[in-house]
Amino acid sequence: MTIRVDNSYMYKYLEEMHQRDVARTIAEKAESRKKEIPFIIAKYLGIAAIIIAIGAALYFANSFKQISQSIHTSQAQLEEKQNQYANNEDEIINIDALLEDNQSKQKFPSQNIEPFKDQKSVRNYVIFDRIDFDFEGIKKITIGRQYDDPESDINSSWCYVDKVNLEGLKNTLYLIRIHEERKELEITSELAESFGVSKSTLVEAQKLCNI
Repeated sequence: MTIRVDNSYMYKYLEEMHQRDVARTIAEKAESRKKEIPFIIAKYLGIAAIIIAIGAALYFANSFKQISQSIHTSQAQLEEKQNQYANNEDEIINIDALLEDNQSKQKFPSQNIEPFKDQKSVRNYVIFDRIDFDFEGIKKITIGRQYDDPESDINSSWCYVDKVNLEGLKNTLYLIRIHEERKELEITSELAESFGVSKSTLVEAQKLCNI
């Protein structure tokens, strides 16, 4: 009597065990490589740091050599110039002879010069009054009065304010001018804005002019 035994199941089982072993081996190798990655990175970083350090050392050594050569060259040039000046003989200058020669060459004007004709001189007298007015960058109000002479009446007068702009330049705005006729500045919002203050500030300053 012959009994047939089906061994295919056993072979399949052994094949599955083999594949599991292979998969386990691959997983273990992958895990081992993951653990080795930080050491490999550290190794290459160390090598790179050594190379950079060697390059920096060579660079600074070369720079020091060039600086030393430059210093020695400068010292040599300085010594050469000092020796050149030391070898030159001093030149003796006769001061008296030069003065006598200079005086002989000078041509003085003759004494018979006609005096200037009398000319009429004009003098103007100006008096400035200042009123404290510390608003929006304007420090004071200035009033000027001009006279032909100290005993005459006022010839002309004016009133103005100053303000320093952002560029450091001083701007002047005349609020009132009086010369033969009175002219008051027409203050608008646009004018005040261009000057850098408010309209009410300029109006108040104009009221204090008192001319």
